[in-house]
Amino acid sequence: MTRTRVVFLIPSLIAHGAERQLCELVRGMDKSRFEVHIVVFYGPEAHGENHLWGETEGIPDSTWYCLHKRRGSAGYLTALPRLLALLRRIQPDVLHGYMDANLPALLLGRLLGRPVAWGIRRTSSDLSLLDGRSRWLLRISARLSRFTDLIIFNSEAGRVSHHAMGMQAPRMLVIPNGFDVTRFAPALPSGLKQRRAWNVPAETPLIGIVGRLEPVKDHPTFLRAAARIARDWPGARFVCVGSGPAGYSESLKQQAESLGLRDSVLWPGACTEMPAVYNALTVLALSSTDEGFPNVLGEAMACGIPCVSTRAGDSERLVGDPEAVVDPGDDRALAAAISHLLGEPAASRAAKGLAQRSRMCSEFSTETLVRRTEAALASLRRLPSTRPFPAGA
Repeated sequence: MTRTRVVFLIPSLIAHGAERQLCELVRGMDKSRFEVHIVVFYGPEAHGENHLWGETEGIPDSTWYCLHKRRGSAGYLTALPRLLALLRRIQPDVLHGYMDANLPALLLGRLLGRPVAWGIRRTSSDLSLLDGRSRWLLRISARLSRFTDLIIFNSEAGRVSHHAMGMQAPRMLVIPNGFDVTRFAPALPSGLKQRRAWNVPAETPLIGIVGRLEPVKDHPTFLRAAARIARDWPGARFVCVGSGPAGYSESLKQQAESLGLRDSVLWPGACTEMPAVYNALTVLALSSTDEGFPNVLGEAMACGIPCVSTRAGDSERLVGDPEAVVDPGDDRALAAAISHLLGEPAASRAAKGLAQRSRMCSEFSTETLVRRTEAALASLRRLPSTRPFPAGA
């Protein structure tokens, strides 16, 4: 059997959701059918210690390259010629871009006459949340999207919002994220160990939010909800897992103190042992204003942890419980949904968690992600030809 040679292009391997999903996809692909190459624009030096380069060493039968691109648009002047030379050596059957690497993938794919797939990982339904550069890239991407061969969204909400912006392609698929239900699984001992590390007693309600400390995650709404919960559950503790810019992080800590939560909220930063983090929680909350298909919800539910979320991206579809989904920015509703879970008997909460885990295993496993993506990429190889950019595009 002739293997399909796939090259993935991704901006970085910073330890965020999309990058983790690519690592899981590459790890699971059938290497007897696919020859897999991954090209990363920015090296580990661009992200301090918060990257996944160490994990690539444990992914067998895959070849990883780093362009060590310089920051800024000028960095493409040297990175793209080197990337073109590398692709000519590899001779891929399919080019698959991720996020900001989508446009370079399209340009180089057309130069080489190879099928091109785009990977779009967020909803971007509210353009006011984006900076000028991101809005410009969206407009350009929408205009050029018809020259791709396939666009893969990780959420139905993302497909709908981008289509409304004018994005179109011969094929537009939704392939939800997949979760490693072996790694992310109920594990009470590791959860208790994590609680001891945080000095949180085993019987104390612990409500957590997991995500980068940045405005789109809307930690202020979570903190306001925490203040409401603390009035009804005085012993409850809260944990904000994730890192972010120093100035923004400090403003969140000041908000927590102004709400009377100084001794109730933990700020451990980014954590590497995420299964232990999830298993330490009583409830996981997501307060984001914009998402695609939130990894933190799927990972927590795979661990059997009940979740409450805002209606961001495909969160409602993922959670599967209308009573556990609220509007973005509504701290009163978020607090009420979390308090409702805290008020249930522990056995009832555990049963909900296990039912959610069952859904993750049957509908959103890594294996499902891999097989659907493999089928999509294999179909591109069979394309009779690719379309060049027409004049005046």
